[in-house]
Amino acid sequence: AKRLLLNKSASIDAERAFVSKLKAECGTGYTSKMEGMFKDMELSRDVMANYSSYLGSLEDVSSGKYKNISGAGVDMDVQVLTTGYWPLQTQHPSLILPESLTARRDHFESHYLSKYQGRRIGWQNSLGNCIVKARFPKMTEARELNVSLCQALVLMCFNVEEGAEEDPKFTIGDIMKKTGLGDRGETERVLQSLSMGREGTQVLRRIDEKSTNKYLDGTSTAPKKKHKMMRKAISDSDVFVFNSNFFNNQRRIRITNIQMKETAEERTKTQEAVSMDRLHLIDAAIVRTMKARKTLDHSSLVGEVMRQLKFPAPHTDIKKRIETLIEREYLERTEGDSSRYNYLA
Repeated sequence: AKRLLLNKSASIDAERAFVSKLKAECGTGYTSKMEGMFKDMELSRDVMANYSSYLGSLEDVSSGKYKNISGAGVDMDVQVLTTGYWPLQTQHPSLILPESLTARRDHFESHYLSKYQGRRIGWQNSLGNCIVKARFPKMTEARELNVSLCQALVLMCFNVEEGAEEDPKFTIGDIMKKTGLGDRGETERVLQSLSMGREGTQVLRRIDEKSTNKYLDGTSTAPKKKHKMMRKAISDSDVFVFNSNFFNNQRRIRITNIQMKETAEERTKTQEAVSMDRLHLIDAAIVRTMKARKTLDHSSLVGEVMRQLKFPAPHTDIKKRIETLIEREYLERTEGDSSRYNYLA
């Protein structure tokens, strides 16, 4: 999903070929959501082409700007996704977006809903991606920062006019209020990616007000060993400032956000979901086998089902599913031989 949304796929044809192989092996139901993702990407391109044509009709030829659209200086590309095809993400509904971006978003939404009546739009802010132009004192030309929407909003907090007497300073609490990021964990990961990432991506500096070695980024004069052992967790007293010493030769700099690690609870839920899906596949294999054979003994049925399944299934799970199908009246035990089953049409 992320490869498609962030346009990172090496080859769409290769992606489609792989999905086709999965479909042949596992069936249509297994790949229906993946095929829906490809369809959404194609439809999104058509929607944006239509919207671009509409904007062209509003363009003022004399000035090169759009009539009656605030925020026209912001280029925006929207991907319209179908609920249910894509993995669910945290939406961050309370984000405080810049007025220029809000105006373009509202204009697109109004245009889209006028063409597709009866639909609803929910904005997945956590999937947003931005190109932010930034100027740094040690570089003559501006750099383009490829960041997530949340990272962009944090960077906008440090945006000041040239010639300002002092760079702004913010704690994590200040940034949460200014950006509308209600999740402290997400805010902390964003700040870590902007101030403690790999060399050439540290556009912010973190200052520990309680430490004698105050600067906790790669720009301090402390020995490298100190930098490697620096504290990763962000406290309420830490202050973040613009890194005036930042330098990178690349024109476009990608700053990846730190991904949240999967918790034990989430891992358990994933395993339970996989197990439920596999139970349905076991049921299907049992019914398919019995429909073709009409009657089979227990050991033959278990062996045939295990040959059909593409994953290892314990003998006990198959036995439990047979019992469940008997209760649901798909199968019955042969009278006088409890180890033999008959298919019920």
